[in-house]
Amino acid sequence: PVGADGADSYQVLGLTKNATDAAIKKTYRKLIRENHPDTLIAQGMPQEFIDVANEKMAAINAAYDAVEKERGLK
Repeated sequence: PVGADGADSYQVLGLTKNATDAAIKKTYRKLIRENHPDTLIAQGMPQEFIDVANEKMAAINAAYDAVEKERGLK
């Protein structure tokens, strides 16, 4: 699946199409923890970092949604 910006959804998540469903969910959760704007705010990061994190989160969520749809995950 391809994300809204044309990027391959698996690439956005840092995975290959051969990844298991469990690996996809685990990686998604890890990326969300690492990139969540609230986490960065709590660490006292500047607003520019928060803005980038918001964009990254949108890309991660869109990629996961596309993979989820393709595989019928829920």
